[in-house]
Amino acid sequence: MSEKLVEIIDGLNNKAALKQHIYRNTITVFEQFKKCASEIADKLTPEVISEDNSLEVGLSEIGEFEFHLKFSGDTIAFIMHTNVFSFPPEHEVSKSSYVNEASDRGYCGMIQAYNFLSDSLKYQRLGDIGYLLARIFINCEGNFYVDGQRQLDFLFKDFNKQKIDNESIIKVIEQTMLYALDFDLYIPPTDTMKEITVQEKDYFNNPRGFATGKRLGFKKD
Repeated sequence: MSEKLVEIIDGLNNKAALKQHIYRNTITVFEQFKKCASEIADKLTPEVISEDNSLEVGLSEIGEFEFHLKFSGDTIAFIMHTNVFSFPPEHEVSKSSYVNEASDRGYCGMIQAYNFLSDSLKYQRLGDIGYLLARIFINCEGNFYVDGQRQLDFLFKDFNKQKIDNESIIKVIEQTMLYALDFDLYIPPTDTMKEITVQEKDYFNNPRGFATGKRLGFKKD
């Protein structure tokens, strides 16, 4: 057997096996996210419909790697990426003593949370934009790290000590919901709407056709 084949076998037995383990671990965590999101929806539903029975809170499974948590005009799409990632050398995770002690800890699966207008998904407005609220990274030991908007960008940074569990998952989901509720739909500038074509006019009368996003020129807070 050649030296190169030995290297390939070693790579498969080590790094490839590690990534498969992280992938399976991320699937388990993703299922936990789905379960926790469903429980949150079940708790919220009787509280909100008592005030207005037209308000909707619910979870829908889109596929093996995606589910949607809808709460009235907002929907958060939770999407699991099927690949495993490592952080760049200059990232704080890569520089941490926890990862430096064992480089395998720096490889992570990823779950992303995007905020969409519920109508964007209901009417399949394919030009509408969803905004990334958070990325959740989970390693082989069940430690996790989150980057995202507002509190989501600083509450879950202790990668060395943070273990993913139902309590932490619920906190992440709640923070994404709070941010989405506070992230309003802005009126587009007049200059962008003062002239329209006949085709664009028809789009106004077709909920599938008129592209809408929460904000134009969105900037991270």
